Amino acid sequence: MDKYKLSSKINKAIVDGVLKGYLEYLEERKVKKDDMNVSGAYAWTRGNHIDHQISEIGLENGLRFKNEKAGYSWEYLEFLLEDSGEPFIIIVKNSRPMAKSFNGNPVGSPNNYLTEYAQINEPIFDDASVHFEGMNEQIELELNSPEEIKAVSTRTSLHAEAGHSRFYIVTYKINEVTKQIDSIKLTLPNSTSMQLVPVEDLTYLIELSEYEITTEDVEPIKGEVDAGSLFSGDFSEMYDIPDEEKEANELDN
Repeated sequence: MDKYKLSSKINKAIVDGVLKGYLEYLEERKVKKDDMNVSGAYAWTRGNHIDHQISEIGLENGLRFKNEKAGYSWEYLEFLLEDSGEPFIIIVKNSRPMAKSFNGNPVGSPNNYLTEYAQINEPIFDDASVHFEGMNEQIELELNSPEEIKAVSTRTSLHAEAGHSRFYIVTYKINEVTKQIDSIKLTLPNSTSMQLVPVEDLTYLIELSEYEITTEDVEPIKGEVDAGSLFSGDFSEMYDIPDEEKEANELDN
């Protein structure tokens, strides 16, 4: 998998951006909790803070970005990188583990909002000379806004522009108890096997980063249940979409 790893400079920029963005988000939650009688909706903004800080730090290290939008208000950043003439797309998502293993078999319909992007990687996984280690746990990707939940539940597809040779998903996992970021990993989604295939574990860079998250920093969100619904790493099953959200989507269509 070494040939698919990113440079140490890009890895550091991504990890620093995740940590700095999370710190910025935690500070915003503290300020809003102090200033407002109700501020829980700010829980949806974490992804924006993290994407923003990665874009700021990444620009200094050759990582470009593009603002993408699906639906009326779901915005996120795609990070763009070129290596030896090959253009790559990177997106960053929160993840959580599930208590079951990947079995390598697609489940259900693969048609969903990440399928087209994942198909960028088909030539990589079709290469018989490349060996990929399987994951030992199921991964769920968090959905960061009501509009993103709607896009997934109505099977809105994100259309990848032609010419890209790799599509990466960087996953970061937040401990549900401590609210600390436990891990950050670089993965390649496989649209055929419905797996997030690990490329490199970037967790070690958390301790090396100048951005440290303390117990005091996470105090404003201690005890909260994460706002985001979940999208499983097998790209085929949805988890925890509230019934009222489904009903609202049906009424809109």
